Amino acid sequence: MSTTIERQVDVPFSALQMYALVNDIDAYPDFLPWCEQTRILQASGDEVEASITLKKGAIRKTFVTRNHNEPGSRIVVTLVDGPFRHLDGFWGFEDLPDGGSRVTLDMRFEFSNRLLERAIGPVFREIVKNLVGAFRKRAFQVYPREPSGGGDGA
Repeated sequence: MSTTIERQVDVPFSALQMYALVNDIDAYPDFLPWCEQTRILQASGDEVEASITLKKGAIRKTFVTRNHNEPGSRIVVTLVDGPFRHLDGFWGFEDLPDGGSRVTLDMRFEFSNRLLERAIGPVFREIVKNLVGAFRKRAFQVYPREPSGGGDGA
């Protein structure tokens, strides 16, 4: 059974800044608690192939994706190897007219068999659902902010 998860958030940072955070795969273990390890396997032009090892409780799985990067605008993700029948999607980054940007994640995946679906499906779905929020939080940690006077409560 295929799962589609779509998330979107507006942030007070530029599309290029948010793109840079998502594209910094080496930093994932620093702020994504489920991410045990990442490795850039190959990088050429706008293509990056990377492995990500997720660990949550007793569950530990590694998968490899190929990302096609359109700097400041989009990252298209496709599965190379891992416990999935398919995994694909994209990150979108769009500057907003009044400042800040909109970050979109659209991810589709299906595990390679029912046993894997039962074992790691709920964990992986939860990770993907919370990913946009995790990058939003990271942006507030990484990028200095000028006082806006409006107070957005974040």
